[in-house]
Amino acid sequence: MEHIEYEERVLIREEDYLKILEDIKREGLPFTNLHIENIYLDNDKHSIKSHKMVLRIRTINSKEQELTLKVKNEDGSCNEINETLNNHPLIDKELNNEFDSYYEIARLATDRVEVQYDDYLFVLDKNYYHGVIDFDIEIEANSQQKSLEIIKKYCKKYNLEYKSNYVSKSRRAILEVEKTRN
Repeated sequence: MEHIEYEERVLIREEDYLKILEDIKREGLPFTNLHIENIYLDNDKHSIKSHKMVLRIRTINSKEQELTLKVKNEDGSCNEINETLNNHPLIDKELNNEFDSYYEIARLATDRVEVQYDDYLFVLDKNYYHGVIDFDIEIEANSQQKSLEIIKKYCKKYNLEYKSNYVSKSRRAILEVEKTRN
């Protein structure tokens, strides 16, 4: 299945994470807790990295694994192809039927809290990768502009710094692994 994802994110401190989590609970907002395990893949040619894509195997709450290929668009949105690990013809086509040449380059675990609003999804993440723990918030909406407006609203509310060149969780995890190889 393919869809377009419009997201904005901001890296936060642990204190901000705890305050936001406390506010969600205090306000009685319905939320979902998820534990997500991601394994990021690439090949010897660095095909994923060189094309600014992300290829991952994701497991949510220890259930069925899903294979995802994310391709960034010029407008900041992402085309995301999600298929099963056992059957992935669209991803195979995108990878020129070379999926077997891809191997693990990094792992990331996330404890996630999701709050679904009428027109957007609010995500609060605690991320674990290669000995690092960090925190972020993410907004998914029906347009990049809407995501940006909402994330800036939260930045103002919690006195957070918004950066347009945010480094994604996947990239942070991969960069941390690469640091130890050099």
